[in-house]
Amino acid sequence: MAQQKAKRALAYMTDRVRDRSFAGQVAVYVASLALLFLFWEIASLVILKVKGVEYLPTPIKAVTEMHRLGPLLFRNFWTSAWRLVLAILIAFFTGYPLGLLIGHERWLDRLISPMIYIVYPIPQVAFILLLFLVFGIGNPVKVAIVALALFFQLLVSARGAAKQIDAEHVTSVLSAGASRFQVYWHVVIPETLPSILTSLRVSVGLGMAFLYIAEISGSVSPGRGGLGAFIKASSFNMTQQAAGIMAMALLGLLLYVIIDVIERVACRWRYTARRSS
Repeated sequence: MAQQKAKRALAYMTDRVRDRSFAGQVAVYVASLALLFLFWEIASLVILKVKGVEYLPTPIKAVTEMHRLGPLLFRNFWTSAWRLVLAILIAFFTGYPLGLLIGHERWLDRLISPMIYIVYPIPQVAFILLLFLVFGIGNPVKVAIVALALFFQLLVSARGAAKQIDAEHVTSVLSAGASRFQVYWHVVIPETLPSILTSLRVSVGLGMAFLYIAEISGSVSPGRGGLGAFIKASSFNMTQQAAGIMAMALLGLLLYVIIDVIERVACRWRYTARRSS
């Protein structure tokens, strides 16, 4: 009896967290950002006190510099944003379906998994030179570098999620006369999509790291080279560099929020199930 009450209390608290109003969620983000800025301010003051030089500009100076460099920073922000989003879409719509097939079809798993075990541990940065030789130094290679890194991340995650599906779920759907496509549509995808979206959140940070490497490996022009090129070109101006880093952090935050919204729409059964229990 006590365990049931504890479970109900935990479910109630979870529902309250999930059902926060939009204003409440914004307040949480603002409070978290204020706390981060406080830690940043303290770190900046400590470094200034110890080294006697402002190696780390204060957040106020970084925000002021972002405002001053508005148009220039926005052009680079937009360049990095479409490169990263395109790479994520390519990796998602290739790695996710292939991972599901490998994880769900045993014969395919036995055939392809050894290849994954060999290729996946290789650092994707090792392929950068080859990609530069194939695609040149323009936008295609920058997108390809990020897409390649995220492809393996999503492929392995999708394969693992598909292998964890309860065989009884598949059997019950097949016994009801479902086709193979219907099994994937009604069982495999709904069972694995939440895990893949979680993996996609992790992949955002990885993708931004590879995007930075790709952008500083090509043009270092602060005009339209992307945020990576902007940050590298600002190496001798720490305040300007901090503004570029903040812009990159903002890009990551926006992608995280978009993925959260997609999860609430695409996996809405997770939230309705909570409310109805």
